Amino acid sequence: MPTPPTPQADRPAPSTSAASPAAANPAASLSLFDPAGPLSAPAAGEAGDPVLLLPKLQLPYTLSRSRRRTIGFSVSAQGLRVTAPRWVPLADIEGVLSTKTDWIWRKWQEVQVREQRLAALHGVWREGAEVPYLGEPLRLRRSLGGSSAWTEASDAGPAGLALPVAEGADDHAWRQALARWLQAQARRHFRPRLDHFAERAGLPAPALRLSSARTRWGSASARGVISLNWRLMHLAPALIDYVIAHEVAHLHEMNHSPRFWAAVAALMPDYDGHRRALRDVVVPPL
Repeated sequence: MPTPPTPQADRPAPSTSAASPAAANPAASLSLFDPAGPLSAPAAGEAGDPVLLLPKLQLPYTLSRSRRRTIGFSVSAQGLRVTAPRWVPLADIEGVLSTKTDWIWRKWQEVQVREQRLAALHGVWREGAEVPYLGEPLRLRRSLGGSSAWTEASDAGPAGLALPVAEGADDHAWRQALARWLQAQARRHFRPRLDHFAERAGLPAPALRLSSARTRWGSASARGVISLNWRLMHLAPALIDYVIAHEVAHLHEMNHSPRFWAAVAALMPDYDGHRRALRDVVVPPL
């Protein structure tokens, strides 16, 4: 079930059973090298938190203990999250972090770019604004006839969509009108593509449910129901096809084992490029 991702990495835990009193502290700051000047970082942790003394940018991290057998990292707009086995000393965790600074720095830059792109999509709900639709720009305008109307792209500009909103409508009204239109288009677009991939997989056409989930593009249930996020309509058709193929493959394999990925490849041999591209997708906050 593809999801809008948080960059993650896993590292085997060092072989030790020692405990460290400092390891009980749940938050710390991590400094990362910034070759082009410091980026903004989340607020630092409380005074007295352990600190890794690395150059420039101080990136707070939260340390969580669990029964897992590896040290894992995830980077988000809130900072760095580290999950480690309960028995690993803080000094060993800091040692692993010091070997991963290049990866953490790269992921932090990616998060910053993603947040900037997302911020640029806020406040676009007005006459003349453009939003992505099937991977191409779509210009919004107000309908004078009380119903939605579509105009094709031309040399004069991108495709246009007239929405039934009142004169002087606020952001909420524009967003609601656009969401309703996208949901209607999603059903029309998803159904034939879902039937196509189900047939290729040798399966009967599964039931389709539109999803409004904030954290996943799609899912497949053991009862054979495919849920697809209507926000996929912002994406290029090839990326939508990848998500659908991914979920249809789950009807054969309800896991992410090698057999599952072989099933995806059978449906879409070039899926890996689309899978990578999906990680960088940013959609308007509808």
